[in-house]
This record gives sequence, C-alpha cells and structure tokens, in this order.
Amino acid sequence: MRERVTPMIHVPDVRTTVDWYQDIGFTVNETYGNDSGGLSFAVTSFGAAQVMFNQGGQPSTARRREVDLYVYADDVDALHDRVKDRVEVVEGLRDTFYGMREFTIRDVNRFWITFGQESAFGMLMRGIDEKDMNLIKSALNDGRISAESLTTALTSVSTGTNQNREIAEMLTAAGAVLPPQIEEQLLQSHAGHYVSEKGINVEIVAKAGQLFAVLAGEESIDLIPVDDLTFRPSKFTGVTVKFNSEAGKTIGFTLTEGTTETQHRRVDV
Repeated sequence: MRERVTPMIHVPDVRTTVDWYQDIGFTVNETYGNDSGGLSFAVTSFGAAQVMFNQGGQPSTARRREVDLYVYADDVDALHDRVKDRVEVVEGLRDTFYGMREFTIRDVNRFWITFGQESAFGMLMRGIDEKDMNLIKSALNDGRISAESLTTALTSVSTGTNQNREIAEMLTAAGAVLPPQIEEQLLQSHAGHYVSEKGINVEIVAKAGQLFAVLAGEESIDLIPVDDLTFRPSKFTGVTVKFNSEAGKTIGFTLTEGTTETQHRRVDV
C-alpha cells in the first residue's frame, strides 16, 4: 500500500456532510452504518486525495474551526464558477503572494476548504527556476500576470547568477520593464537591523546596488525598488516594504500584505 495521510473529520451528521461534499464535486467511495437511513462513517475523494468523515463531531458557530482542508484543483476558475452560488464563500478567487490561485469556502459544518492551483506568476517563476521555456510561454500566455510581477521576473534573470538573456528577451517582449535605479547612498541609508511588533528580527542589507531582507535562519530575499522608499520582495507578489524616515534618517518600515500592515522599528540607530 502506498504511504499517505488521509484526514478524518468528526462531524455531527455524516449523511448530511457526505451529501454536501458530493454536491460540490467530491466522490463518495465507501459508507458504513447505513441502518435506518443514517451513516456513521464515510470515505470521500477529490481527485487522488481522500477525506474520511466519522460520527461524533460537535456543531460549532465559530468563524473558523480546528481543521481546514486544502484541495489542489486542476481548474480552480471553473470550479469556483461552478460552486460559488451554492456555498458560503469566505474568500473569493485571488492570486496569492506565494504563487497560488485560490478561493475559500465554508462547508456545512463550518470547516474551511481552500481550493488552489498554481497561479500564472507561480508557474512563471517555476519555469525560470527550471529554465523551462515551454512553462514560461504558458505562463505568459495566461494573460493574468501583473506588470509588477513581470518586473519581478525580469529582475530575477537580469542580475546575479540567474542571468538568462533568452528568458529576459521573452519577458521584455511580454511588456516587462526593469525597476528604477536607486542611488547607492540611499540604499545604504535603509540598511540596518529592524524588529517587528511581534518581535521578529529582520536585517536589511545593501550590497552591489541592491537591497536584501534577511530573516534569522532563512535565505536572503531581494527587494525590488518601486521608488526611493518603496520596495517589493522578489519572491512574493502583493507584498511591499515601505521605509519610514524622520529628520533624514530611516527609522523603520511598514510591511504591507494585502490589507494587513506590520510595523518594523529600526533598532541600530
């Protein structure tokens, strides 16, 4: 038997739960305890993945329950269009900063289910990492990659050890432009040690005409300039770092991810 992990979720009513999952596209593989029209246990699947449901769970009014399901889909847009009017949508269809295209719904027992598929930007960056020209072409032909994301991709193949003229030409033809050049003195003024509101330490390093963010124990992340004060992490989309200055000195930065802002205070000045 192939090794795998299959979640088992305890629910108040197995039959109601199974009917709901079947209605959004899951397959019912096995059921047990069918006496008197009820079920005590069921095995369902979506593609190659399985989810088990067992009796004994308690109802809840919580906004979010103890377990979420993350389901990888082949066509997340088509799936979203098929179910969005029949379920409670928690978060609509969106491209995430970590390279996935997702939407999140709530099931009949208030468990969250997120359906995800690699976004065009995620596919593009994977194609660049693997030097897979066909994958890059597929991502560019998708038509949903933002101008900022194209700039991120072009920057990644225009500097350092990942330089690739052929890929750079493909990206330029698709409309990508390089970010503005920032003076070395200004980059150096942002370099330093910062601490977030939650105590997370971040080192901002200026080197060879670029800024990098380094978190403890992790690889450095290139920061792509938008202007003198605003930068974007190269590995993420929809995230910005904006430096704050006072009396001509950089005193901190604001990390913005979607609608969430986190303040970081400089501690080495």
